Amino acid sequence: MAAPSGAKPRLLLDTNVVIAHENDGPTEQSHADAAAELVRLANGMGFPLLLSNGTRQDFLNAPTDMRERRLKTLDKYYRTLGPVNESPNVRDQFPQQLGQNDAADVEVLSTFDTGVATVLVTEDATMKRRAERAGLTRILTIQNAVDWLEELGAPDLFNAIAAKVVEAYRISRHASIFDSLRDDYDGFDNWWTEKVVRQDRHAIILGDAADPDGIAVLKAESQPFDLGDSVLKVCTFKVVEQDGSAGAGRRGEFLLRAVVDYARETNHPVLYMTVHPHHEKLLAWLEKFGFTHHDDQDNGELVMVKRLEPRAGAEPIHPLEHAVTFGPVSLRVLDAHLVPIRYHLHDRLLPDSSPQTSLFPNEPCGNAIRKAYLCRSPSRKLKPGDTLAFLRTKPTEAARITAIGVVEQTFVSVDPAEVAARVRGRTVYSYVEIAQMCAQGEVLVVLFRLDRRVDPPWSAGTLNHAGVMSRSPQSIAQIKPEGVRWLRTELDASP
Repeated sequence: MAAPSGAKPRLLLDTNVVIAHENDGPTEQSHADAAAELVRLANGMGFPLLLSNGTRQDFLNAPTDMRERRLKTLDKYYRTLGPVNESPNVRDQFPQQLGQNDAADVEVLSTFDTGVATVLVTEDATMKRRAERAGLTRILTIQNAVDWLEELGAPDLFNAIAAKVVEAYRISRHASIFDSLRDDYDGFDNWWTEKVVRQDRHAIILGDAADPDGIAVLKAESQPFDLGDSVLKVCTFKVVEQDGSAGAGRRGEFLLRAVVDYARETNHPVLYMTVHPHHEKLLAWLEKFGFTHHDDQDNGELVMVKRLEPRAGAEPIHPLEHAVTFGPVSLRVLDAHLVPIRYHLHDRLLPDSSPQTSLFPNEPCGNAIRKAYLCRSPSRKLKPGDTLAFLRTKPTEAARITAIGVVEQTFVSVDPAEVAARVRGRTVYSYVEIAQMCAQGEVLVVLFRLDRRVDPPWSAGTLNHAGVMSRSPQSIAQIKPEGVRWLRTELDASP
């Protein structure tokens, strides 16, 4: 099914992406396969691939034979844009005297700053830092972009990930996921055999034990780094970086949620892991889920800690900050809203628990932490930190609350490209579905954190009696104070 006509996401490609796709130099390009997949996906979905005038200038600076060959291919895959004026914000991030490469980068970033493209794709870390300092967002690596397009093309497959607890001896130490760990840790194989397998440590994996897509090795400790008597050490936390089945960030969320579920189920209110400081992306990612730098080891590794409950006597913090710091399954409930959601979408956005995919009763592992909900609701009352009570509706069944979330951000748009870009990494909607919704008028986009599933669900009768609702609403509806108090009690949440 084709998407409705209208603005589609447009990808501005940096020179290094085009070179990786061409892969015609004397040495093999490390990102060649991913770049080829990016071009294939974008062309198949009808998303324009744009090149700035700066990229064309880069090609003109190549050796003669390579220059002529590359210029001939530009029109086949890409649309080359004309020159643009320098963006002052961009220019301020560069040296006063510009070399050829910097001048081309200024052109690329200035082009992106015009808003002509939805995302910028580059493997240049320096360009990304300069872009961020200039206030530009939506800067993706090639693999990030591939993951995004796969997500928009087949969101059901992209979200089909389950975690399971296994005994470590069942995991092949020859699995590809361990290759980079061997680079970081001398004696990894001996550690795996002596400390992990022979001590019967539990591990949580994504995928198959013979070649998992993600793994977390767990160890119960007492009083490490003065953290308390019952602490869970995450000895290893690793997801496959490039797999095409899902993005590393999404896999990481599935794995982290499973680790938090395990920690709660086994009564460990604190968990920690150690990370080499050069893993900057992992450290930044962990901070998004409530990990903080607690201490340093003698070998230079950073001790990153996440608490699952506030310290006794601690001052309350903003409900969203609370959810990030201590959640999932930890809430401050101030304002709350009912979110009716039809059963067919509900079962995609909030997949049900089953014995095959659950770590423990009541804890489905098919759920990431960060999600997006799209609807045509006229409500504009949602604000960051508000509690969401998802109400599953079906014509042949009574409505029931099945899940609880926390609002991160909301926005309204009729631009499918904007919506697709801003729900990256958390959507269960295909681009076709997003475009169809936008074609009908304003779409309310709710970015939220899934706190927990409600098992068993709260029935309509229970909700009526508790003052949460008098009848099933047709659109997002704010819950009255009486119902909020009941929710707070049932969720063991603080005010």
